[in-house]
Amino acid sequence: MNNINKVLEISIALSSEKDYKKILTKIVDESMNITNCDAATLYLKQDDKLYFYISRNKTLDIFQGDGSQSINLPPVMINEDSVSGYVAYKKESINTHDIYNDPKFHFEGPKKYDSMTGYHTKSMLVIPLINREEEVLGVLQLINSMDKDGNIIAFDNNIQDIIYALASLSAISLSNKLLYEEREQLLDSFIKAMVTAIDSRTPYNANHTINVARLCDEFVNYLNNNGYSISANDKDELVMAAMCHDIGKIITPLNVLNKATRLEGKIDLMKMRFKVIESELKCKYLNNEIDLNTYNEEYKLFKEYTDFVISLDTKGYITPNELDYIKKIYEKEYETSFGILKIIEENEILDASIVKGTLTSDERKEIEMHVVYTNRILNDIRFGKKYQNVKKIASSHHEYLDGSGYPNHIKDDVISTLIRIITICDVYESLTSTDRPYKKPMPKEIACKILGEMVNEGKLDNTLVLMFKKYVGENI
Repeated sequence: MNNINKVLEISIALSSEKDYKKILTKIVDESMNITNCDAATLYLKQDDKLYFYISRNKTLDIFQGDGSQSINLPPVMINEDSVSGYVAYKKESINTHDIYNDPKFHFEGPKKYDSMTGYHTKSMLVIPLINREEEVLGVLQLINSMDKDGNIIAFDNNIQDIIYALASLSAISLSNKLLYEEREQLLDSFIKAMVTAIDSRTPYNANHTINVARLCDEFVNYLNNNGYSISANDKDELVMAAMCHDIGKIITPLNVLNKATRLEGKIDLMKMRFKVIESELKCKYLNNEIDLNTYNEEYKLFKEYTDFVISLDTKGYITPNELDYIKKIYEKEYETSFGILKIIEENEILDASIVKGTLTSDERKEIEMHVVYTNRILNDIRFGKKYQNVKKIASSHHEYLDGSGYPNHIKDDVISTLIRIITICDVYESLTSTDRPYKKPMPKEIACKILGEMVNEGKLDNTLVLMFKKYVGENI
């Protein structure tokens, strides 16, 4: 097989190879085979320096850099002081028959290497790897071409063209790799910027997104170490979805997102009204409009009512009897010089009657809309094939197996493993979070117990929750 056919064969083989590390390794190895050379080095450019990526030397039995390990050698500066640095700096190749007798170059680098190792460098072919934008991505250096008897000879000029073709394949591979990495970095930085924007809106959600992403990442690792086989790409999708899952909160109104207590935004005005009513009661007594006994009875009842209402602001749970008591207070009216005043006005009764949490039913619906907003925002982002399921995972993290979740009330048969995992991690993090002003963080044991109760209710995956409890017990 001639060298042209060899290059075509390599090109076809490389077109089906996804791993650029294997591509570069194959190109170096095939370059050595085609030129029958004794040694080769592939440098990759980074931060205006050339770093050793692959190093081969048959005589010295050196086989370093297969893509899975780094070569611990100092980088080469891109200037005229070294062969590879010169080639990268000038963007031109060097083909010399004998470095020790070449009047054009000094070749101090190879000569120093020879003196340190006892190796004898003679012929060299050094070619820059240049992309379509005329940027140098690296340098391929071949040393000591040999004839069939093992004698060092010059690199054939005809073969040099073949090596140029292989170098071009290397440049294409590197360009594709760099473009892919840039796209990944752009997407990652955009998502992080969105998360930062959300976190800056509210101090009450600052660590939630990062913690959920971390839990998802670590839990998948734990699952894979215990019999599961979730792919690396699926894990990347899950972690990306975790980073995106609350992006819709950037649209949620701040007065709802930051509502830390039942009566937040209203309690101060209510307390001012209480003072007005209290002053009016005293004035009625001082003006002899009511006697002392009536005043004492009215004032005592007023204090009972107002103290209870103030306690509602941060009360954890309201019982049915307390709801009846709230209705009784709501019906109480006081005649004042400002007109009829009530301890609880009409625009306050819904907030005061919240059984659990801090949100009214309308406010809770507004919060729940964040997953709809998340879906709309992510729908406009081109995630590509690798992250094609991110939108679905992120916008389904409040769906439950029994269909009681939101926003689409989907059930277990269409809820994927990745959605089940992010839901568990999101619930656990919310329960144990230390930055929620409306509740204290739960101990991990209590949080895990609640996860178990949600399994019994048919909301969460039993097997995954059992594994999550083991993960928490062993790692958190």
